[in-house]
Amino acid sequence: MPPAHRPASIPATAQVAFTLAALLAGAGAVATPDASAPVAEGPAPALRLEPCRVPGVDAGVQCGTHWVYEDRASRTGRRVPLAVVVLPARAATPAPDPVVVLSGGPGHPTTHDAGFYWRSWLRDERAVVLVDQRGTSDGLRLDCALPGSDDDPAGYLQTPFSPAAFRACRRVLAGVADLRQYTSAPTVDDIDEVREALGYARVNLYGASWGTRAALIYLRRHPEVVRSAIMLGVAPTSLRNPLPHARSAQDALDLLFDACGRQPACRAAVPAPREALRSVLGRLERAPATVTIRHPGTGERLTLRLTWQQFAEALRVMTYDPAYAARVPLLLQTAADGDLSAFASLALESNRRLRQSIRFGVLMSIVCNEDASRIREDEIPAATAGTYLRDSRVREQLAACAEWPRADVPADYGAPVRSDVPALLISGRADPVTPPRFGAEAARHLPRSLHIVAPGAHVPGGPCIDAIGRAFLRAASAAGVDTSCVGDIAAAPEFEVRS
Repeated sequence: MPPAHRPASIPATAQVAFTLAALLAGAGAVATPDASAPVAEGPAPALRLEPCRVPGVDAGVQCGTHWVYEDRASRTGRRVPLAVVVLPARAATPAPDPVVVLSGGPGHPTTHDAGFYWRSWLRDERAVVLVDQRGTSDGLRLDCALPGSDDDPAGYLQTPFSPAAFRACRRVLAGVADLRQYTSAPTVDDIDEVREALGYARVNLYGASWGTRAALIYLRRHPEVVRSAIMLGVAPTSLRNPLPHARSAQDALDLLFDACGRQPACRAAVPAPREALRSVLGRLERAPATVTIRHPGTGERLTLRLTWQQFAEALRVMTYDPAYAARVPLLLQTAADGDLSAFASLALESNRRLRQSIRFGVLMSIVCNEDASRIREDEIPAATAGTYLRDSRVREQLAACAEWPRADVPADYGAPVRSDVPALLISGRADPVTPPRFGAEAARHLPRSLHIVAPGAHVPGGPCIDAIGRAFLRAASAAGVDTSCVGDIAAAPEFEVRS
């Protein structure tokens, strides 16, 4: 959910997809949770907003902390903090219904994107409300000590779901949290509780990547308070992460290779990208490679070991963002020619950004219970056959989930979300994790929705998408929204053809 390039409509951190997905840095190195973190017991103070300073934000922003019961059903025991940031509308007379942002991940702290949303068009007529997902705010951060740090950057190349790492994480987090309580339903109920505490009768939802799943569950649980919903990179409840990852990633890469073939310079530089990929994977499968790159911080020489699984997972993450994807064909050709250093350098950068933007304890509580638990062993071979990722990601993640605490999830969790709330759904044509078929599936059950497929990868953005979103939000209706500019968006990135 992690690229250097940011679409104009969504911060890279919010893209982190449901991917594990991708994206951006800024949160600092992942830390082991502090068992002495302040978790409130008993009565909690009312939410009170006060003027505050937020990086990248001018005066006028307000911040506060809302305390919610960890166990919402019993409404007893400890409470956990949710950071809240409210960005004022630019309009002199704002509309009464704000935009509530639902971030990706899951497990990305929404308030970390305040600087981006301060500059966003979403503030033109409405306040923007940012509420952290439970378990992501300072005070109770459900981080996992995964491989990789600025002192040990080689660890960032390891695949993300080591069962041993998450076994250790579970033991640490069990001392500060009941991990069964950090699923989607209490998360969206928390956010609706904040809405009520702030005095808003109705809201507009704006979700990206896993944030679209949160938006759909919000529509299922609190439809009466939602005026409209915008969803980018749609993850319907039927999606069982990470079972489709291999096929979706392969489809996106095939589209990327086809686009390279249509650009003469790319076709000349990389005449056979599929063969280049097969060559590299075959060589790495026979024996992991030793690669020397420059340390991203110090510039010193750094020697890494790269397996085929690490290569494949890093390649998948690179295709989330057009700026990274534009480099992929040439990186594969260079790797096939025997030099893996450029690929490894970019892989380390993108993986690092991902690891630093997610609270993996939250991600595991949601994905293990709501998605992985619905995957059957006999489905895996057909779902992953003929893909470059094969079954490596899904089997590793299922193994990591096997020992994670089990939460109660309704038997009909994966049923379609049906709602008459006006909704705008936007999919990227070459999205490697939430491809257009997922957006189309969700839209079939939202009769007042508009589903747009735009050129691009995960969570497409830019002036055209912003204009469509602005028109839809103003009217809370898809009727009459001009989408003709989508045809003018470049069909593919301009590929890098020389190193």
